[in-house]
Amino acid sequence: MTKRTSMATVAGMRRQRLSASWLSDDMARALAAMCPPLETVDVLRAADKLSQHASSPQVMVVDRMLQPDVDPVNLRKVIEALHALHDLV
Repeated sequence: MTKRTSMATVAGMRRQRLSASWLSDDMARALAAMCPPLETVDVLRAADKLSQHASSPQVMVVDRMLQPDVDPVNLRKVIEALHALHDLV
């Protein structure tokens, strides 16, 4: 996904995001930057899944984030950060 496509997708998601009350676009961008090649849209989708399925978040959040070239340690940090932000609400 190109940067232009990614930003357009983020803008489109902003209107319908379940996680909008607890995760800003800037925070999603920062979390994605912690774990390349994740993109902002990947983090936003995971946050929305977490909002939908808070009773079993680990399974639901990581399904689309698992990619062969993602560092599992950094991915875990991103997921833990999403959980912490979600729990603050």
